[in-house]
Parts: sequence; C-alpha cells; structure tokens
Amino acid sequence: MYVVCAEHLDRAIDEFVEVYESPPDLYILDEVSFTDWITPSTCDFCDRAPHYLVV
Repeated sequence: MYVVCAEHLDRAIDEFVEVYESPPDLYILDEVSFTDWITPSTCDFCDRAPHYLVV
C-alpha cells in the first residue's frame, strides 16, 4: 500500500506491480474514508501532502 502525491503516483504503481505482479486499485484520498485508518500527512516518497492511495 502506498499513499502518494500526484508526482509519485507512477512510481508507486510501478513498485506495486513489481512486488505483487498485478495492477493496483487506485483511490483519490479526498473521495474515500476508512473508519479504522487515518490518512498519513505526507507522501511515502516526499514531504508533500498525499492525494492517492495505491493498494
């Protein structure tokens, strides 16, 4: 699972496919919510605010 900004979306997808050998599901963080999960405040690859969840 990756939480990333727009700049790092391609990198997260590439890493996901390399590890899991299947395409990920993509979610826009502003459009989803989870009861037992708090969105991290920064991208997994930089200090920017995340916009996408890659799972």
